[in-house]
Amino acid sequence: MWIQAVRSPWAFLIHSSRLIACIISLLTNLGTVEMALAQPSTVPSVSSVSGGSIFGASGAMFVSPFANPTVLGSLYLTPQWPRTGYYPIYPGSLSNTIPGDGIVVGPLRLHPHMGVAQMYTDNVFRTNSNKTSDFLTTLSPGIQVRLPFAGFHSVLLDYRTNLQYYSRTSSNDVQDQTATGALKFNFPGGLNIDLHGEHKLGHDPRGSAVDNVNTQRLGVNKWTADGFMGQAEYVGVQSSVGLHVQTLRWKYLNNNQGPIRDRLTNRADLMFSRNITESLSLRTTVGAQQSIYDQNRNLDNVIYTFSGGATWNVSGKTSGDILVGYQHVQFTRAQVDQPPPLNQFFRDKDTYYNIYVMGRLNWQATPLLGITLQVYRSIQQTVASGSLFYTATGVNFTARHELTDRTTFQLNLGYEQDKFQGVSGSTTNGSDRSEDLKNVAVGVNYRAVQWLGLGAQYIFEDRHSSQAQFTYQASTVMLSAQTLF
Repeated sequence: MWIQAVRSPWAFLIHSSRLIACIISLLTNLGTVEMALAQPSTVPSVSSVSGGSIFGASGAMFVSPFANPTVLGSLYLTPQWPRTGYYPIYPGSLSNTIPGDGIVVGPLRLHPHMGVAQMYTDNVFRTNSNKTSDFLTTLSPGIQVRLPFAGFHSVLLDYRTNLQYYSRTSSNDVQDQTATGALKFNFPGGLNIDLHGEHKLGHDPRGSAVDNVNTQRLGVNKWTADGFMGQAEYVGVQSSVGLHVQTLRWKYLNNNQGPIRDRLTNRADLMFSRNITESLSLRTTVGAQQSIYDQNRNLDNVIYTFSGGATWNVSGKTSGDILVGYQHVQFTRAQVDQPPPLNQFFRDKDTYYNIYVMGRLNWQATPLLGITLQVYRSIQQTVASGSLFYTATGVNFTARHELTDRTTFQLNLGYEQDKFQGVSGSTTNGSDRSEDLKNVAVGVNYRAVQWLGLGAQYIFEDRHSSQAQFTYQASTVMLSAQTLF
C-alpha cells in the first residue's frame, strides 16, 4: 500500500521523483500535441490550476489555490510588510519570485530587504484567564537571490526571518527563519516545473487551534520543519493539468510536544482544468494528505479530498472560482491504549468524512476598488487538547482601495466556525468543543519612494469557545516600515 511504502522522507522523495518524471513525460506529450494550436509566446505561461495554501483563522490549509494571507496576518501578530506581504508562518508554500531586477551583480539578481514593525496588543497570551498587554518589536531581514539561465528558467535562493521581541513577556519571543532553495523551469508551450527545498524554524501562533499551552503560562511551541515541494504543470490552449507533491518532517523543540506531535506528512494533489467557453472552465482535483507520527501512532491517518468546480470570468470586472467536494479521514491503526501523555487522544471510530468547499469571488468595482469574497470548509489536522482534527467553515471579505498612486487602504472581515473531533475521555459522539472566530483588520500602506514602504494596521479578534479557557478578545495596533531593493 502507498501508506506503507512512504514511511520515510527519502522513500517519499524517490516515489515523488518517479511520479513527477512520469507526469513531466505525460505533460510533454500533451504539449507536443497542442503545440500546433498554441499561440507563439515570448513570456512564460500563467498557470490556471496552481496549488497553494489557504489559511483559516485557526491553522493552515494545504489544499487550495485560493489564498488570502490577510487572514493569517490579522490573527497571528504577524506584520503586513508593505513590500513583500506576510511572513509565511507555516511551511510548504512555494516561494514567489520578487519582480524586478533588484541589484544586478553579474548574472545574479539580488533583492535584499529589511522590515521593522512596532506592535501593541492588549491580550498577548490570547486568553481571558491571563489577559496581559504588551509591546513587541519585529525585525525581518531577508534576501532573495535569483540566477536566470537558458531563457525563462532560474535558480532561486530565498532567506527571510521573523524576529519578535516582547517587552514584558519574553516567553513569547521567537526567532523564526525560513531558508528555501528552488529550481524554476518555464518551458515554451506551457510546461512549468517548480522544485523547492525548505528549512523552517517556526512556532505555533498564540490563539491558533494548535496553540495548546496558552492557558499553562508556558512559552510558545517551537518547531523545525524540513521539506520538499514539487510541482509540474502544463497549461494548454483548452486544458491544464498539474501535480503538486510535498513532504514535511516536523520536529517539536519544547513544552514536551515532541512525543505527541513529531511526525512526517506527505501530500499529493492532481488538478485538471478544461475550457468550456472563452469565459468558463471546469476543474477537478484529487488529493491525499498522510500523517505518520513518530510515537503517537493512534493518530496515523490519511485525509482524501475529491472535488470539482469551475472558474468563470463573468466580465472584465468580475470573476469567480468554486470547488465543492468530499473529504474522508481514514485512520491507519485501530485504537489502542497508549502511555501518558499520549493517552489523552481518543476516538470512537476509524473513519470520518465531511463536505469540502473552497470558493472565491473577485469584483473590480471601480478602477481603484477591488473586492474579494472567499468561502471555505475543510478538515484540518490538529493535535491539541486531545483533539484529532477539526472542521473549519469560514468566510472572508477583503476590500482594497487605491487612495492615491502611492497609498492603499485595505479592509478585511473574517468569520470562521471550528468543530473539533475526537476529544479525549469517554465521549461517545467524539466532539465536545466548537468555536466561533471573528476578526476585523483595517490598514493603510504607503510607498514613500520606490524602495521604501510604510504601513499601519488595526486588528480586532474575538473567539468564543464552548470550552471557556479558549475564549478571548484581543486588539492589536501595528506600525511598520520596509525597504526592498
